[in-house]
This record gives sequence, C-alpha cells and structure tokens, in this order.
Amino acid sequence: MTRSQTTISPARPGVLSIVMIVTSIGVTVAISLAMDVILLRDANAVAALTIVPAILFNVTVILQAGVGGIIEWRRPGHAIGRLLMLSGPVYALVSAAWLTGDSLESVLDARLYAIFFWSTSILSWPSVALIVGWIPLLFPTGALPGPRWRIPVGILVILSGIGLAALAIRPMSIPGVNQASPIANERWAALLQAFGDAIPLELLALIVLAIAALITRYRRGDRVERLQIRWFGAAVSVCAIGIAGTVVQFAVQADGGPLFMTLVLYAGILAIPIAVGIAVTRYRLYELDRLISRTIGWALVTAVLVALFAAAVLALQTLLAEYTQGQTLAIAASTLVAFAAFQPVRRRVQNAVDRRFDRARYDGERTAAAYAERMRDQVDLTDLEADIAGTISAALRPTSIGIWLRAPSRDARTPTTS
Repeated sequence: MTRSQTTISPARPGVLSIVMIVTSIGVTVAISLAMDVILLRDANAVAALTIVPAILFNVTVILQAGVGGIIEWRRPGHAIGRLLMLSGPVYALVSAAWLTGDSLESVLDARLYAIFFWSTSILSWPSVALIVGWIPLLFPTGALPGPRWRIPVGILVILSGIGLAALAIRPMSIPGVNQASPIANERWAALLQAFGDAIPLELLALIVLAIAALITRYRRGDRVERLQIRWFGAAVSVCAIGIAGTVVQFAVQADGGPLFMTLVLYAGILAIPIAVGIAVTRYRLYELDRLISRTIGWALVTAVLVALFAAAVLALQTLLAEYTQGQTLAIAASTLVAFAAFQPVRRRVQNAVDRRFDRARYDGERTAAAYAERMRDQVDLTDLEADIAGTISAALRPTSIGIWLRAPSRDARTPTTS
C-alpha cells in the first residue's frame, strides 16, 4: 500500500445544471416583473397597498431561486438545491395570481384568464408543500433519513397526486372566476371527492413527517449535521416568533394599525432560504452560535438603552419642570446618558449572552487570557512546555500532543522533539 493521497476535486456543474439555474432564476424574475407591471397599471391595487407585499413576495421567490442556483452550482444534483429552484418560479406564479386578482382580467383573454387561475389554484397546494414539507423532509442531505421512510412518503405522494387530480376535475367554478374547470368531469369528481377534501390533512401529515425526520437526523447525526439543522431551526424560530407576535398584536390592537410583528415574520421567511444555503454549502457553518449570541446581545443592549433613555427623559422632565417648559434639555441630557452607558452595557450584556449562547468561544477566550497571564512571568522552559501541553489538552482535547523546539545547535533546520 502506498502513501500517496488522491485529491478528490469537487464536482463541477454540467450543462444541465447551468440550464436549470438560468431557467429558474430567469422565469422567477420574469414572473415577478410581470406582476409588478400589472399592479402598477392598476391604480386601485396601488391604493390598496398591494405593492408592499408584492415586493416582499418578489424578494422571497428570487431569493429561493438564487439560493437554489448557488447550491446547484456548488453541489450539482443536490435535491435541496433543485427543490429551491423549483419553488422559486412555482411560488412566484402562485403569488402573482394571489396579488393581481381582477387586475389580470383586462389583460388576458377570458379563456386564458380562467385557465391561469385554475392552474394556480391547483399549484398553490404543492407550492406550499415544497417549502414547509419536502425541503425540511430531505434537509440537509437531500435524501430520506432511511429506507423505512420510503413507505409513508410514497403513500403521501400517491394520495396527494390523487387529491390534486380530484381538485382539478371538480365541475365547480374557480374561486374568483365565473367559469368552471376546463377539464371538469362530474363522474370522476364524485368518485375522488374524498381525496380532494383530504389534501389539507395530507399536507399536515407531510409537515409532521418532516419534523420527525429533522428530529431523527439531529439525534443520529454528527456535529456537522446537527449544526446544519440548527441553522434551519434558527430561521424557523424567527418565523414562529413572528407568527405568534402577529397574532398577539392583532388580538390586543384595537385601532387596526399596522402589525409591526409581521416584519419579524417576513424576516424569518427571508432567512429560511439563506439558512438552507449556508447549511447545505457549509459556508461559515460554525458561526451560528456567534450569530445568535450577537443578535440576542444587540437586541438586549438596544432594549436596555431605550429603557434607560425613556427613564432619563421622564426623570429629567420632572426635575426640570419648574425651571424650563421645553423638552430639549431633557432629551439632550438623556441622549448623553445613553451614549455614556453604551459601552459598559454592551460589554456586560454581551459577556452574559456569550456565557449562554456562545460558550465555546467564551471558554476559549478565557483559556487564552489565563494562559497569557501565566506566561507573563514564566521563564523555565520545562514549566513552559508543561503549561502549553496542559492548556492545549484542556482546550482542544487532542489524542496526542507533540511540542517541537529549536535545536541548540547552529543548524536551526534540525528540530528536536520533547
């Protein structure tokens, strides 16, 4: 057996991968731009503030297609990348139908208008299933967790296919369009009625199966796979916080004003494809703990400074009410107080957060600081060698340690091992 080592170069994207990337991004951008043009032509849609969700939908679908293209370029043939490339144009088409509404009626022929809304109403179910079901189910490897998962997944695929076919051939009118399905069949629709009604339950079963797959992978996976799942879980957690906050704000807000928590929800939606791309390509995979620590740290620092500023303004206004009627002096003094407290508050809060969410980095910095303090007055070579070996063993836990020292001879190229 030779000691030669073969270097395996990463797979390069072929012609098929390049065509898929260009097609996915191009179709997604084209649909998004067409939807924007149609909305801008309709003054009622603009007045109804449809442009804002349209922009958010545009960014979401283009991001999905773009991240899918990056994954396909870096790891050709990966199922997650191809599912994202598929979800971009499909979700763009469905969102265009949701947002344009009656605006398309004056643009398209009546028959084409009916077919468009019929097809997008059918595609709405698989477009949602791609994002909330199939991508988490195959994440992060692009394959099922094991051979036994093929049976429930196959059953769901068959039932979902039959259910979509049942929806397609129903003779009832399409919602929002006064025409029936172009391929309606009353006989088969009656036979497949139960399958069409069960599509929401099938989607729920797919989500449950995807959650079970992620839990199984996390329990069985190595450190890399667990980090990948944690990236995905962090993005989903932001969405969950946004949904919960939006529901609470909607319940307690009586004036019907804007729901600011929806911004958190949209941030989570945009973070999901980014987290998937980082996890699959393993780009800066190990920086999740630091990212979470910095996010929580800055959020807490902001909250503390805002509370300090508000308390200082109220206190100074109360104290200075007898001497001045304006608020300028109180606001200026409160700003100086908050500015002076920024660095101390940031250090204390970040250290506290690092101890909880970025423990490895926190312990590493403490170990390095303690080692530097001990080595400041260390002059004995034997004690120095033992201290280095002990510090490395405590911090990295290697299986063996070798320390190389320069030989005392004139030939500095000859090392010795201690």
